[in-house]
Amino acid sequence: MAKKKKNLADKTRNKKRDPEKKVNPFEIKINRQKQKVMGRKVSKHDRGMPGLSRSKGIQKRKATLLQEYNQRFKSNKFIDKRFGENDTSLSVEEKMMKRFAMERAKEKTNKFSLNEDEDDLTHFGQSLSSIEKFEEPLVSEDEEDGGRIDADMVAKEHFGGFMTNSNHEELGGQKQKSWKERMEEIIAKSKKEKYERQAEKEKTRELTEKLDAEWKDVMKLMSGSDKRGPEDNFPSKADDFDIAVRELKFEMKGKATDKLKSEEELAKEEKERLDKLEADRHRRMKGIAVEEEEEKKRVHFSADDLNDNFSVDIQPRFHAVFKDGKMKMNEDESEDENDEEETEDDEDKEDDDGDDKDGSEEEDDEESEKDEDEFEENDNEEDKEGSDDDSDSDSYEDIESENEGDSDSEKPTVSQPKKATVDLKERKKVMDEARKELPYTFPAPKDYDELLDLLQEHSEKDQLTIITRLRKCHHVSLAEGNKQKLETLFSCLVQYFADLALQQPPQLQLMDKLVPHLYELCQGSQVSAAQVLVDQITERQQEFQAICDSRKGRGLYPALDTLMLLKLVAILFPTSDFRHAVTTPAIIFIAQMLAETSVKHERDVAVGLFLCTLVLEYVSLSKRFVPECVNFLHGLLFLASNKDPNKYASVIPPFRPVGKFNDLLVVSKTNKKADVKMLKMSKVLNVEMDIDELRNDDFRLSVIKGCVALLSEFQTLYQELPSYREIFSPILDMMDKLPVNKYPLTLQESIKDLQKTLKERSSKSRLQVSMPHSKPKPLKMFEPKIEEVFEDRKKKKAASKEENEKGKMKHKYKKELKGAIREIRKDTQFLAREQLNEQMEK
Repeated sequence: MAKKKKNLADKTRNKKRDPEKKVNPFEIKINRQKQKVMGRKVSKHDRGMPGLSRSKGIQKRKATLLQEYNQRFKSNKFIDKRFGENDTSLSVEEKMMKRFAMERAKEKTNKFSLNEDEDDLTHFGQSLSSIEKFEEPLVSEDEEDGGRIDADMVAKEHFGGFMTNSNHEELGGQKQKSWKERMEEIIAKSKKEKYERQAEKEKTRELTEKLDAEWKDVMKLMSGSDKRGPEDNFPSKADDFDIAVRELKFEMKGKATDKLKSEEELAKEEKERLDKLEADRHRRMKGIAVEEEEEKKRVHFSADDLNDNFSVDIQPRFHAVFKDGKMKMNEDESEDENDEEETEDDEDKEDDDGDDKDGSEEEDDEESEKDEDEFEENDNEEDKEGSDDDSDSDSYEDIESENEGDSDSEKPTVSQPKKATVDLKERKKVMDEARKELPYTFPAPKDYDELLDLLQEHSEKDQLTIITRLRKCHHVSLAEGNKQKLETLFSCLVQYFADLALQQPPQLQLMDKLVPHLYELCQGSQVSAAQVLVDQITERQQEFQAICDSRKGRGLYPALDTLMLLKLVAILFPTSDFRHAVTTPAIIFIAQMLAETSVKHERDVAVGLFLCTLVLEYVSLSKRFVPECVNFLHGLLFLASNKDPNKYASVIPPFRPVGKFNDLLVVSKTNKKADVKMLKMSKVLNVEMDIDELRNDDFRLSVIKGCVALLSEFQTLYQELPSYREIFSPILDMMDKLPVNKYPLTLQESIKDLQKTLKERSSKSRLQVSMPHSKPKPLKMFEPKIEEVFEDRKKKKAASKEENEKGKMKHKYKKELKGAIREIRKDTQFLAREQLNEQMEK
């Protein structure tokens, strides 16, 4: 088939036939170019017609914006949502076919939908939905037909048949019945129907009971048969999924708890608890039970109380008893009154002394002793009165018998002196226990003597309890002056800590338990705690310096209190700082003692080893080199080595190459023990211990073992120092002179391991010292001066693809934003004109 050609002749003919539209030259705007550039395309917008574009815009706004403006107050709107109704490309038949196809597809999708309403199934004309509920309408036997009336009755009797004449022919020629006859007929008919319903219901009930009885007989026959297979007899094992579901189901759920309390709230609660316990202790010391206080405060309201503050005080009835012509009160009553008076007096005293809860224990003891004496006197008086009552009981029998005859329900009050004495003994016992009990609140000590008064004659456990309660009662957050009180307490405890070390034997366990309290107090006021310990260290250093000056530069090793204070410094303050206000003076003092104290007996050796252990603890993190410590350990090896009488050993003071104490640690006999025991510093540093007990091979071997262990730790600590070889080469030479064959096997192995490690690390090659090499300076380079060739267009900067796309999007955004703003302005002007026209028309 040939290709159809376009009829161009007709098109040109039609163009010529149409008249040319003449354009008003005044409506044309010409955008002239300032300069003509060769090679540049002429812009499309060189000419414009603003009037034509303005009229087009106004027509478009009238069709859209003006319609919306006119319908702005209309809330109803008809929207045709039928398929294809707004599609002009579809015919009516196509629309109907597509709608039918969509309806069929929807029916197919809803076929298996579970949300679809169930069909109303029936059985014998009755809906199954009502049967499944097993609910029958409760029809009373006295009701007539459920209160319903037939439609004929309503139509004929209520509305009169709507002007219809009743034909006698329909009645069979009979006379028309009166209203009374008709009503009697209706009543008889309803009674008949009611009787039939009852008979049918009774018949149904009998059949149901018969069927149930037959079903039970059948079930008895069926119960013996077991239809389960052999596989069903075994219990099924739960799989992993079931186990996981049960775990999640029965998992403990997190319960909401109270908010975390701040340190101030906890301190306040603890202070209130201690105050309450102390108040209870005071009551028990005075013989007042806490239960009696609660019963007096407790007020009972009955169920019939109208809360109108109206009450009638019913006074208890008494039996009158006369003695010597005067009426005598019942003993129980008098006791209760006395107790009430005493408790009121005690409460008044407690209220007056509530602010001064920091009273001493002596006042409590005096008060309790007075109360005890009073109770003893009351006890004796009651015993006497009870005996008098027994002797004179016959003289008052007539009066009591008369009272008994008045009312059978009332019982006579009989005095019970035995019961009263038992109660007084129990109360006295409670008072003694309360007096022996430790108080719950204490006054803050103002100096060291007051602290000793608080802690004296108490066990270690009670002393720690007292210190704990002092800290809680005087917490910083409870009052303004408590911080100064705790600072004073810290200084007193430090002095007490040092005094415990001087006791015989030293109370090391109590000192160990005091450390946590000192640490907590130190964290509360670090500046004050640091000053206290610096003062202690300074005082002991001055004493040591005075001894050195008096003994020609040679001092004496300190006692155990100074050693424990230096140990305490390492616990309370950081030791890794480059310079610290407390630890730096402490380590300098230790180095001074190691360098200026000569070793003359075994206790000096033990103290020096303890100081070296402290040095290791001080420098374990900072790895600071302490030459005095390494020199002291080298000197101990010298004291334990074999000396050559023809050659002087190279040792550094305070050790001497010649002297009577140079063989202090030389082992005399070969030791065949498997292991060496460690030194017990509490036993060695005890002043009462005789030095002669330490002059044995066991002590010497223990010292050598400790020395070797410390040297192995120090060599590991200083292995990165460039002077490692120079530091440990004298120690390596001295270890070769030790009589190792006399030592136990474990000690021999540790010495060999240390020698091997020192030799390996000392033999490593080191870099030679040389001047630092400076890098060659590069020649100065000048960048060439490049002149850019002028172009009228802007040069595109070299950028990535993403940056170029981002720049394009920014340009488009600015352009569209300007156009949108321009259109909004025009829309606003158009609406303003329309509003003005409306106002002018009105």
